[in-house]
Amino acid sequence: MRTEEQGVDLAAAALANALATCEQMTPREQAQAAWTPDGPSVDELEDRIREHRGLTPLHRGTAA
Repeated sequence: MRTEEQGVDLAAAALANALATCEQMTPREQAQAAWTPDGPSVDELEDRIREHRGLTPLHRGTAA
């Protein structure tokens, strides 16, 4: 059985890995990976990701 501290350490490692993976992806790749049928379009997601990264949105007319 894991201790609470071990659980937190494992969760932190998983989050760090996910963030590092996302940082290596282009905004378009990240948007395509995050897209779901009942959510925003890939273009909208890409614009949100670009804005979060301090970049200019490409599809400003469809961004939320």
